[in-house]
Amino acid sequence: MDPILTVVELGDVARPIGNYGVMLTVAILVMTGLVVRAAARARLDVGATIATLGFVCAGAGTGAFLLFVLVEWVRTGTPMGAITQPGDVFFGAPAGAAVALYLSCRAFGLPFGLLADLSPPGLAASHAVGRLGCFLGGCCYGAPSEGPLAVLYTHPLAPGAHPSILRHPTPLYEGAGLLVLALVFALVPLGSVGAGRRLLAYGAAYGVLRFVIELFRGDAARGVYFGGAVSTSQLVALVLIAGSVAALLLRPLPPRPPVA
Repeated sequence: MDPILTVVELGDVARPIGNYGVMLTVAILVMTGLVVRAAARARLDVGATIATLGFVCAGAGTGAFLLFVLVEWVRTGTPMGAITQPGDVFFGAPAGAAVALYLSCRAFGLPFGLLADLSPPGLAASHAVGRLGCFLGGCCYGAPSEGPLAVLYTHPLAPGAHPSILRHPTPLYEGAGLLVLALVFALVPLGSVGAGRRLLAYGAAYGVLRFVIELFRGDAARGVYFGGAVSTSQLVALVLIAGSVAALLLRPLPPRPPVA
């Protein structure tokens, strides 16, 4: 686990290329490729879909950063640490992405519900790739562990190396769970779920996965409350689960086609 993939030398300047940034780029490409392919098969405008995904990525990045600022503000009493050393909190990304998706679909004339339903496999697969970047970068690390899957971060730039002890590989746990979700939602027929319902089901499923993963996390940056009983992500996961389930219950199933 090395946060630095390589160092590019340009004259007298050496530029390190981080594994996290590389994997994040790959994740965006994976998400874009899978969603555009699904949109093309659904006969949606591919150009408009690509443009929409560009705004979705921007919205996701903005949301993740803003939630990071909020978490650090609550945790430390000032937002300046988050501003001087920027980071991100994943759960801010779906909120920002959802707003960007809705506004972009309206602007480009795309069906919001259908495009949302096409997205879970791509979202889950790309998120899994991003978690691999977390693992390589040594962030989002796990609590101390002596189990057979425990890992040891040693690179001084890896947050998980301070202190350098055996830890749960929580990014890999989550990545494996996300790949399972990607496969499940890729196999679920779109018509059996209904416009917008598949994304809501994915939101509930991911909320459960993330709540469980947080039980094995060990990084303080995620924020903990009530004497360390729950983390910021667990609180958001509970809201995501409740909101997704409530929306599924309130949203009627699509009408079944008449039997011949």
